[in-house]
Amino acid sequence: MNKPNVRKIYRKILALLTIPFILTGCAKDMDCNIEESHVHKYTGSNKRGTIVNYFNSEAEYIDDLYQDVEHDKFRYYREEDYIEITKEDKSFYEAKNTMFKGIDNWDFLYSLMVGKHDYLEYESNEDLFEEWVKQKPKQRYFTGKVRVTHYRFCGHKLTYKDGKWINERSPFVDDIRDIIDEYPYFEIDCYKQFQKEYRVSKESLDTITLEDVDEFNQPDLSNKDLHPNTK
Repeated sequence: MNKPNVRKIYRKILALLTIPFILTGCAKDMDCNIEESHVHKYTGSNKRGTIVNYFNSEAEYIDDLYQDVEHDKFRYYREEDYIEITKEDKSFYEAKNTMFKGIDNWDFLYSLMVGKHDYLEYESNEDLFEEWVKQKPKQRYFTGKVRVTHYRFCGHKLTYKDGKWINERSPFVDDIRDIIDEYPYFEIDCYKQFQKEYRVSKESLDTITLEDVDEFNQPDLSNKDLHPNTK
């Protein structure tokens, strides 16, 4: 896929030098007059953050895209920026496509990793059946099992072949930066839970912590740089 080269609509500036009605730009509150095959930049937000993408649409805004697992919908508003596309690219940029380019949305992906931190659960049989709970149960209900939940992330590589896009998903990794160059596209919920169980003594229930049993590799979230090892 061609790397997007964002173009600012400069016709508004030119309009200052001529009469207003010949403006042929693609401002978000005007009809689009761009002749080249193109897609518009859209920006959408919800409580989880902001995502930037490009859609094959002329609408002022688009609803129902990127609805996350919490059913918190994004409404995407058209910006003045656009990119020219090839005939092959056009089918990818359909309005209902739910993938976005990671490098354009690193803040969102970094915040996703920060929010998906490991946590510890305890197995309890207080209600006569076993269940996993995040609050420490009373010792007499504690079965002696704890488990750690860890999040890993995946991206996608898109290749145009024989008239269609081939979508290859990456392995799940602890740090998105390990795959973002080779697998540059992402879904909003690009994560999966991985779990490990441990058996401990009931006597250790009051003192055990996540750090005592967590064996998963942790990404270095103290450094937000997209390519921290290139400096």
